[in-house]
Order: sequence, then C-alpha cells, then structure tokens
Amino acid sequence: MLIGRVAAPAGEGSFSSDPATARHQRVVLINTTIGALMASLDASIMTVSLPTIARDLHTGVGLMLWIMMGYTVMITALLLPFGRLADIHGRVRLYGIGFVVFTLSSALCGFSPSGTFLLVGRLIQGIGAALLWSNSTAILTDAFPRQGRGFALGINQVAALSGSVGGLLLGGIITATLGWRWIFFVNLPIGVFGALWTFIALREIATMDRGERFDWSGMTFFVVGIVLLLLGLTEIIEGHHALVPWLMGAGAIGLLVFFWVESRARSPMIDLKLFRNRLFAFGNVSLFLNALARGALMFLLTFAFQGFDGNSPLVAGIKMLPLSIAIIVVGPIAGRMSDRIGSRELSSGGLLITAVSLVLLAVSGLSGYTLLAVGLVLAGVGNGLFNSPNTSAVMGAVPPDRRGVAASTRTLLFNTGQLFSMGMSFAILAGVMGARELSGFLAGADVTAAASGHAAFAHGLTEAFMVSAVLSVVAAGLSALRGSQESAPTSIAAR
Repeated sequence: MLIGRVAAPAGEGSFSSDPATARHQRVVLINTTIGALMASLDASIMTVSLPTIARDLHTGVGLMLWIMMGYTVMITALLLPFGRLADIHGRVRLYGIGFVVFTLSSALCGFSPSGTFLLVGRLIQGIGAALLWSNSTAILTDAFPRQGRGFALGINQVAALSGSVGGLLLGGIITATLGWRWIFFVNLPIGVFGALWTFIALREIATMDRGERFDWSGMTFFVVGIVLLLLGLTEIIEGHHALVPWLMGAGAIGLLVFFWVESRARSPMIDLKLFRNRLFAFGNVSLFLNALARGALMFLLTFAFQGFDGNSPLVAGIKMLPLSIAIIVVGPIAGRMSDRIGSRELSSGGLLITAVSLVLLAVSGLSGYTLLAVGLVLAGVGNGLFNSPNTSAVMGAVPPDRRGVAASTRTLLFNTGQLFSMGMSFAILAGVMGARELSGFLAGADVTAAASGHAAFAHGLTEAFMVSAVLSVVAAGLSALRGSQESAPTSIAAR
C-alpha cells in the first residue's frame, strides 16, 4: 500500500522517526490546518454581521439568506467533483489553486458595492473553499500512518471546528472595530502565504489515476439535484410554498439519476462500492446525522442572543465561546486516544453527550445563560469526542488511491447535513412564529417587543433542539453498530 512509504512513528509519537519524513509531515499538518481554518472560518464569520450587512447594502431577506448559505451550497455541490479531479490530476496542485481562488474572491467580497455583488463573491469563495476541503484531509491522511493519523486529524478538525465557532467571535470583533468588509480582507495575507507555501513545500505522495476519465454527467446531475433541493428549503424558510414540491421533487429526481449514472459509470465521481465497507458506511451516516442534529446550533443561538437578548454582535460571539473552548480542549485528546483504543466507543459516546447537550438547551427556554453555557460546553465535548476519531476511522477504511473521493464524500455529507439542519430548524421556527416574523427576525428586526414574540421563538427553538437530540441518539446507535477500526479491511475493491 502507498501509505507504507511513510515510516512508522517512533514509539507512541505522532511523527515519523525519519527526519525528512517527519519534517514533511509537520509541513502538511500546519499547512492543511491553515486551509481548514480559513475555509471553516468563513462559513460562520458572517453570521453575527448579517444584520449590519443587510442594512448597509439594503438587501432583502431572500438575498440575505443566500449570502449566508451560498458559500456552503457551493462547497456541498462541488466537493465530490473536486475530490475526483484531485484523484486524477493531483491533490496538492488543486489544493494550492484553492488558496488562490479563495484569496481573490475574499477581496471581491470585501469590495462589494451591493448584495448581489457580495453573493457572487461568496459563491466564488465557496469554490475555493471546496478545493481546500476536498483535498486537505486526503493530503493529511496520505502523509501519516494509522498510528499517528488520529492525532494529526484531531489537530486539523479542531482548527476547522474552532474556525466555525471562532468565526462568530472574530466576526463580532471585526464588525465592531473595523467594519464588516474587513471580515473578508483579513483572509488576504493568510491566503497568499498559504498558496505560496503549498506550491513550494508540499509534495504529492499518492499515485494519481491519470488514465481515468472524469465523470461529467455524474457531476451535472449531482450539482443540479443539490441546488434544487436547497432552493426548495429556502422557499420554505421564506414562507413561499407554491414552488416547494416542484423544486424538492426535481431535486430528488436529479439525485436519483445521479446515483443511477454512478452505478454504471466506468470512472464514477463517487465510488458506491466504498459503502460496502461497514465502517465507512456507518461512520459516514452517523456523521451526516450529527451534522443534521447540530448544524444550525450556532446560527440559532447567535440570532437569539442578538434578536431578543439585545446583545451586540461581539457579545453574541463571546457567549458562544464555551462551545469553541470545549472543542479545542477535547479534540486533540480524543484524536490521540483513538490511536490507542480505537474510535467506536469515543465516537458513539460523543454523540450521546451531544444529545444530552441539546436536551439541556431545549429545556433552558433561553431563560438565563448558565444552563445555556453548560449545554454549549457539553456540545463541544461531544463534538470533540466524535469528529477526529470518526474521521480517522472512516479515512483509514479506504485505500490510498480513493482517499480524495472518500474525503470529499465525508465533507459532502457533513455540509449537506448542516444545510438541511438550517432548513429543518428554520422551518420549525417559521411554523411556530410565522414566516414573516421569522424573516424580520433574521434581518435584524426587533420582533420581541411583545412577550408573545419571545415566547414563540423560545418554543420553536425548544422543538428544534428536541428533534436534534433524537437525531443524535440515532447517530450514536449507528456509530456503535459499525464495527471496530481494527476489524476494517486494509483495502477495498474499489473498481
């Protein structure tokens, strides 16, 4: 196997005993951590600034929602195509191009004169982030053997998750001190550094499938299906139900055709045979359900803190810190523990802790911050215990020449779960509050002058968190049924 080219780490260390290999492993770890941090940071950094941006650029609610979701939509739609292209043309090359695209589009967003211009910039930024996401995990997995992979992925995942949560605090600070445009300008020096370092220092380890063809028809049906489904969810959030059945139905048909095409393609974009491996299949399904359960958590609480607690963007970001700190502390510990004892118990236990945290958030009724803070800490602990062990097990269950598409599949399911989580949660809120009142709330209007507005939002949040808790329990059960990492095969008949 190709991974045998990397020397085994000395003792219980995480890096190779060979100095040259260890040096390259450190470069890979730091560089991919920067990429993961940038891509995840910009998924959330706008959240606390959205009311300010909406007022400054005079955007309507529908456009504002797409400015928020368009970034993740592009990542979700393009992860699999880019992962497959990376398996054919090289992961390091496309990863470096991702830095370039991300940096240039960040400048475009910062100089946006209108909401439409900002949306275009965010969509292009999502293309760059998809190039980073689809390759960073695969590059890292190629560089580290199984004994040290959990620790390395733990560091990488902590950066991604901390960026996702830390973006809330950073967005609040930047918006309050420099203005919202600087939430994009801060990417420029980091992106330039990351691009140059990638092209200079990173080397390709895995052998590429240069003789295979790219699956253009599969990519087309996948992108069309995902976009139509997300448009349907947006219509639900806005309270426009006439087109929802048509959009959702067309999206579902597009994805069904995608799977039919993939099952017959000579060089499929997503290798369905990988799901014959029980660990890979159950690990990815539990990942999707975890994202579906908690994907909207930050958005809901951030809007709640600003909407009827009257907090500034900065204070709202500070209140989310317990979640970020818990992830930072637990993530690397869980990754190193998974290298020693396996991943199944850690991942399953983390999902159960997440379920408990969501129940606490549900019963808090948003009355008082203490119980909310405890729930956020437990959510961070649960997520830290689940993510890096689960990622290590899932990526270790596939052969090296399929890790590009495997990494893209994993991130695709995570992002899809998050997007559907937002749609599900906001649909519940709209059902309780009414679409118009919810839209005004998201746009920054004060809908809580009356006590009924406060009670309706709190009730909707309680329902959303309880549904998410049930999903977390189901995810924990599936994670426990997947089998142990040690029993996973070392290779899969991918073709």
